[in-house]
Amino acid sequence: MSFNMEGQSATMLLVYANVGIFLIDWVLHLELATTFGTHADTLYTPLHWYQYLTYGFLHATDTPWHIVMNMFVLWMFGRFVEERYGKAEFLKIYFISIVFCGVVWNLVTLAPYNFQVPRDAVPMIGASGAISTIMTLFICLYPKMTLYLGLIFPVPAWLAGVIILLLNLFGRDEHVAYSAHLAGIGLGLAYFFSGAHLGSFIPSKFALPKWSMRSRPRLRVHTEEEEYDPYNDSDEEAERILDKVRESGMDSLTDTERRKLEAYSRRMRQKLS
Repeated sequence: MSFNMEGQSATMLLVYANVGIFLIDWVLHLELATTFGTHADTLYTPLHWYQYLTYGFLHATDTPWHIVMNMFVLWMFGRFVEERYGKAEFLKIYFISIVFCGVVWNLVTLAPYNFQVPRDAVPMIGASGAISTIMTLFICLYPKMTLYLGLIFPVPAWLAGVIILLLNLFGRDEHVAYSAHLAGIGLGLAYFFSGAHLGSFIPSKFALPKWSMRSRPRLRVHTEEEEYDPYNDSDEEAERILDKVRESGMDSLTDTERRKLEAYSRRMRQKLS
C-alpha cells in the first residue's frame, strides 16, 4: 500500500502533519511546546524566531479536543478555500498567517507589562490562528452558505462569522489566545478585500514541494487578450479554469479567465441564495 502525496490536497497534508506531530508528542511525552511553542520572550531572542512557525503545528497533549476541533475546522473550510485559490496560494496564506498570528500574540502578551517578559506566561501553541484566517476567507467567499453552529443550529456563514468575532472580542478564558484568533480574522479580511495574491511576491516553488515528475503544461502564447463574451460562459469552462488554478495557481490565469471564474462564482452564489 503506497501513499500518493501527489493526490493529496494541501488541506489534508496539513491535517496529516498536525495529527502526526500530536501523536508523536503525546505517545513519547516529548513536551515539544517547551522548545517549539511561542514564548513570551520569543520576540527578544532572534535565535528562537523559528517558534513563530513551529507553534502552529503543536497542540495540547492533555486533551484530544484541541487537535480534534482544530483539524475538523481546517478540513471543513480549508477544502473550499484551497479549491478557490489553488494549493500554492493556500499554503502561502496558511504559513504567513501562522507567523503573523504568533507575532501579534507576542506583542499583545507583552504590552500590559510594558514589554517586560512576565514570569508566569505560558507558551502559545495551536493552529487556530491560521485556521481563523482560512475560516474567514471561506465566510467571505460563501457568505450565504448554511453552517451549523454546534452542529445543530443552521445559520448563514456571515452570521456565524459575526458570532465568532464577538466571542473572540469578549472572550475571557485565560487558556485561549484570543489575540491570535483576531489576528487571523483580520488577516483573512485584509487578504480578501485587498484582492491581493501572494504569488506576485512569493514564488510558488518555495511554497509547495513538487511531488510529481510530470512536466508542467505549456504556456499559452498569444499576442493579445481574447475578447471576453459573457454569453459563452459555461460550467465546463469554469471547471477547466479551476483545474488550472489547482495545478498552477491564480497567477497562471489570463484576465479573461479571471473574469470567467468570477462570473462562475457569482452564479454559484445565486444558486445557494
